[in-house]
Amino acid sequence: MNPIIRAEEVTKKFSDNETVLNGVNLSVTSHTFNAILGASGSGKTTLLNIMSGLLKPTTGRIYYRETEITSLDNERMSYLKRNEISTIFQDYLLLPNLTVAENIRIGIAQDRSSLPFREVIALLGIEDILDKFPSQLSGGQQQRTSIARAIIKKPAVLFCDEATGALDEGNSKRVVKLLHEVKKQYGITVIFVTHNLKIADTAERIITMKDGLVHKDQWNEAPISADEMSWGP
Repeated sequence: MNPIIRAEEVTKKFSDNETVLNGVNLSVTSHTFNAILGASGSGKTTLLNIMSGLLKPTTGRIYYRETEITSLDNERMSYLKRNEISTIFQDYLLLPNLTVAENIRIGIAQDRSSLPFREVIALLGIEDILDKFPSQLSGGQQQRTSIARAIIKKPAVLFCDEATGALDEGNSKRVVKLLHEVKKQYGITVIFVTHNLKIADTAERIITMKDGLVHKDQWNEAPISADEMSWGP
């Protein structure tokens, strides 16, 4: 099966000449849930930002399907991000002056069929908060709203940058469970950056970053369910 996202010899140096990525090669298969693990400074978030088009690599190439996205101009890259890929961040990034319903609707793609609004909010269990503003929501409700906004356009790839990092154990389990349901129900490829080993244990594939390289890459033969995750020892 052809990969949906492919990184070839990707490096990244920042303005202070700090090297974060050292020539990463990685291919991600469609319709899979992938966890990228690594300690702080390992390069995992930088890799995710480059693969999702938020950053340009210093050298190397990123391919989405057969298109080299590292060579796209701003207009074509914006089109790709608006219609084909989505990102969920730890900080939610909801617009404070818009209601939940309005925040979700701004994620609807302009040039392709989106998922039914009512179906998305039912899946995420947020039917009763549609008229509320972000400041009136709990952290878990804000994150579920941000997930709804990200998936309503039915992206091919959903990037998650520490998407549960600001949540407690109960809400973290719920969000991870919902992301697995999104992948299963809509065929969305999930790439989830985390430092949490328990979350990684739910993934079909676990990719471990170290010193700016893929240190370990393995298929998980026995993923656990989100309900089985425990933050205890």
